[in-house]
Amino acid sequence: MNLGSDYAHRRMVKFLTVTLIVFMTASGLLANRYRSGSRERFRFSKAYLAYALLWTTAFSLVYGRQIYKDYLQGQINLKDAITLYSYMNITVAVINYVTQMIISDHVAKMMSRVPFFDTLKSLRLDSRSLYKSITLALVKTIVFPLTLEVAFILQQRRQHPEMSLIWTVYRLFPLVISNLLNNCYFGAMVIVKEMLNALNVRLESQLQEVNLLQREDQLKMFTKYYRMQRFCSLADELDKLAHRYKLIYVHSGKYLTPMSLSMILSLICHLLGITVGFYSLYYAIADTFILGKPYDGLGSLINLVFLLISLAEVTLLSHLCNHLLVATRRSAVILQQMNLSHADRRYRQAVHSFTLLVTVTKFQIKPLGLYELDMRLISNVFSAVAMFLLILVQADLSQRFKML
Repeated sequence: MNLGSDYAHRRMVKFLTVTLIVFMTASGLLANRYRSGSRERFRFSKAYLAYALLWTTAFSLVYGRQIYKDYLQGQINLKDAITLYSYMNITVAVINYVTQMIISDHVAKMMSRVPFFDTLKSLRLDSRSLYKSITLALVKTIVFPLTLEVAFILQQRRQHPEMSLIWTVYRLFPLVISNLLNNCYFGAMVIVKEMLNALNVRLESQLQEVNLLQREDQLKMFTKYYRMQRFCSLADELDKLAHRYKLIYVHSGKYLTPMSLSMILSLICHLLGITVGFYSLYYAIADTFILGKPYDGLGSLINLVFLLISLAEVTLLSHLCNHLLVATRRSAVILQQMNLSHADRRYRQAVHSFTLLVTVTKFQIKPLGLYELDMRLISNVFSAVAMFLLILVQADLSQRFKML
């Protein structure tokens, strides 16, 4: 990989980062001033805080009034997956606004201390893997909301044909805001995963060279002085890799802190959304086969869109977290595979220090310390959904057969 492609990677990541910062600031979720050339890139701003407070107040009043109006008119139907999903995301969006204002100063200090681009510059990322990961993040950030917008348009054409398409954007906006912090974390962790993979590639390169130097023919080919010099150079490089690994571990944990509450609330939203989505599909089928009503195909299709989006959100997050854990474990495996029988003392010390760092830190993604995110999240979500559905379906069938 040449320097030109490395520069292009950094420019692309920087462009996406700045775009995200601008959007968060414009949406009132970031009350900090960004200065690219300053030592403290992010600084707490009272003017931006006032702007965020204005956004929070306006958002709460507008959507709070809508929920209250729906309540007075008896239009709140918690059996409808779309209605429940919208109300939950409005609640999460308000909580996100409030919490981000409270921790604005902490976020500014934390983000200013993250050596993100310096670490990115020191590692050569794989182009194909990076573009694939960024594409996946863009699908989650852009394609998912557009898909929900299409579902809202179908619902609007069916239930409120007299209303304009602005109504659908009005319904979509809380969903975008409630997921914005999660999308920020997802995008950052996508780059972190690529950094860890690039670090592991460097480790594997060292593994091959070190194990090669342990062979009998290599021991006879090179002088003791050359081997000592080469192992010292490898030890210096390994110390730098260990330092970068520590930076990634420490700052990934710090970056998770301001996003933790939003992630937990979004997971709860997706859990309830999946449950109600499946229940809505069952309800439409039960009405058809038990009560003889015509099957609501369009309504079921709209509910299915929201159900699939929630499932995709949980699945993507689980896979990303699992890939991060696999990458960190891969580092430990590579270090353990190094043959140090004839290695220099300085290099042995570097390997042992790096191995101790990986073993002691034990990379975890555990928002608020409540639940570790990995592949088990998918099975646990389906288990919870199945349990809730069993209770709801049994209660509904019991009520239906009583009425017959």
